[in-house]
Amino acid sequence: MFKTDKENIELFFRKTRLKIETFLSRNSVLLIGKIITISIFILIIIGPIFYLLLQIFLHWGEIYSKVFNDPILGNEAFLMMLRSIGLSLKVAGIVTFFDLIVGIPIAWVLARYNFKGKKILDTLVDMPMAVPTSALGFSIYLFWGTNNGISRLLNSNVGLVSQGTLLIILTHIAFTFPYVTRSIKGIIADLDINIEKAAKTLGAPPFTIARMISLPMVKESLLAGTVLAFTRSLGETGATLIVSGVYQTAPVVIVSWMKGLKIPTTAFLSLILIIISLLLLTAVRLFARKVGLPWNKVFPRFERKISSKKVARTRDSLSITLFFIFVFIPALFVVIYLFQWWNKSPFSGDHEAGMIYQVFQAPDKKIDSIVHAFVTSVEVALIVTIVNLVIATPMALLISKTKNDKLKGLLDTLIDIPLIIPSSALGFSIFFLWGSNGLHLLSPGFMMIIVSHISFTYAYCVRPLVGAFDAIPTMYDEAAFAFGSSRLTAFRTVTMPFLKSGLIAVSIMTFTRSMSETGATIIVQGVERTIPVLLVDFFEASTFPAAAFAASLLILISFLSLLLLRYVSKER
Repeated sequence: MFKTDKENIELFFRKTRLKIETFLSRNSVLLIGKIITISIFILIIIGPIFYLLLQIFLHWGEIYSKVFNDPILGNEAFLMMLRSIGLSLKVAGIVTFFDLIVGIPIAWVLARYNFKGKKILDTLVDMPMAVPTSALGFSIYLFWGTNNGISRLLNSNVGLVSQGTLLIILTHIAFTFPYVTRSIKGIIADLDINIEKAAKTLGAPPFTIARMISLPMVKESLLAGTVLAFTRSLGETGATLIVSGVYQTAPVVIVSWMKGLKIPTTAFLSLILIIISLLLLTAVRLFARKVGLPWNKVFPRFERKISSKKVARTRDSLSITLFFIFVFIPALFVVIYLFQWWNKSPFSGDHEAGMIYQVFQAPDKKIDSIVHAFVTSVEVALIVTIVNLVIATPMALLISKTKNDKLKGLLDTLIDIPLIIPSSALGFSIFFLWGSNGLHLLSPGFMMIIVSHISFTYAYCVRPLVGAFDAIPTMYDEAAFAFGSSRLTAFRTVTMPFLKSGLIAVSIMTFTRSMSETGATIIVQGVERTIPVLLVDFFEASTFPAAAFAASLLILISFLSLLLLRYVSKER
């Protein structure tokens, strides 16, 4: 009797669920769902940017006087903008050039060669991309800028590289490098090598084959990776705050002016950075397939010489060596520093200078601040991940399945906006829209942090899920429809099982990205602190061992997340 009642209850719930799914699968309901999906996207991504533009237009007189004609400073604010933007563009250009020179050979090695330790190298290349940039910047500062790092090997009492442009470049190389390597590695691995074999049979040397055949076939991905590396450097805030010194890039100026409540000048500079990023995105979309690769002129003797096995081995070995010297070792040096300063200063032996005292025993009990900031970071990241899964999955489905090519192309382009816009500029536009200057719905603090993190992590959910939806064969859905399933029932029973590993992967990516953000968080944090921001606070207070503890904690979380992501991707 109990079993029968249980079966009846289960049958009732199944029928009710099917009725609800049938109702929600009506064209009118689906249309409302599409409108809501696009509206949410506009509200959290496009809305803040357009509102910022509108407010600058409406208050141009005030902005003009502050930026170009201040009664005391004159046009000093505008000149500072030009200097900071010029420095940002110069750094981004140099960094991207290095990424290309070193990243392409490493991508080729990972895609085409089999050797012991290949999987380890593949994981290590991704590591800087997962590590929070504030932790990365602090680690690189310790390695290059203090007497604890490379200077110790050279018996020097001062850092090898002081805070400034060069240290900014070295820092940006570390976290932008994977964007170039990762963007083309998979494409190179999937290329049809029969075409290359045919060219080799006709006498073409390997370098000529790569230049004339292989690279042109991956040029769109290479250009996309190049733009990502450039814009990532252009918009970086957390690491730059630590290594810049008096040389301020544009995102650092935004943070500095925001702390000084210079709203008009901050708004104008944020808009300039957003426009630069959008122009780069537009250029990639319009001209990616028109880039002049390959260069048809051939230099047979020169290309045959540099195609020799000796030169190729030297090139590949040099690229990997440069990766370890400029990227991997500096990025993780903070862990070594932490053990050096674990219980006391390695120079004076002072116990109060060690990590144990600063974090656990000092009167201010920094461990309490670290725990609170860690809990805040986890809470924010979990909420952001859940919300993004709910709002991003319908958008990914809409982009993948819509038959309107113009709408699909438009949405596909707009989705990439949060990936390229500097997070500090995006954070300021959200502060402007949702705060006291706009809708008056939120004050700087926990909720505004969540909204800003949803905004810049949204694309990390949508972009991979679009690919996941595209990869699902349509015949399964068609078979479900043939048996009378509604659209929503088919999605639940057929599509969702295919998406399981993809949803786990984007959840890990979104969680990690939220945990690591610094620039936008500083703009909207109020009195709250996340771990990356607390690390910056510790650095500014010169409590380096405590900062090393926080940085190592972030690196550990990032490393575990990366391993989990690679495991899920492998299972997929």
